Amino acid sequence: MFILDLNLRLAHFIQPHLQDISLALVATCLVVYGDKVNGILKRWVSSWVFIARVSAFILMCTFGYGLLTLWSQPLVYWGITRIDFVYRPAFIFFCFCVLGILAERKRHL
Repeated sequence: MFILDLNLRLAHFIQPHLQDISLALVATCLVVYGDKVNGILKRWVSSWVFIARVSAFILMCTFGYGLLTLWSQPLVYWGITRIDFVYRPAFIFFCFCVLGILAERKRHL
């Protein structure tokens, strides 16, 4: 009974912060997999002149990652809100654990 009550309190506590939590999940994914995106961009622009390569990198970092964040955060938020209220804390904890494991496997930690 104590654990269920604690879980319910936690679910109520995180409810107003779900948008921030979804943004943190998206940002963490971009940090973990950003090197892959940068590698693809590097292959595409490797034959370009220096100024064009730098410009492409700047555009990718500002607009590319910004748009990925802006477009995917509402989808993650929508997905989290579809999970039953009681299971949300465990699901969010699980997601961050999975991202932590993925970051460890990629030697980010």
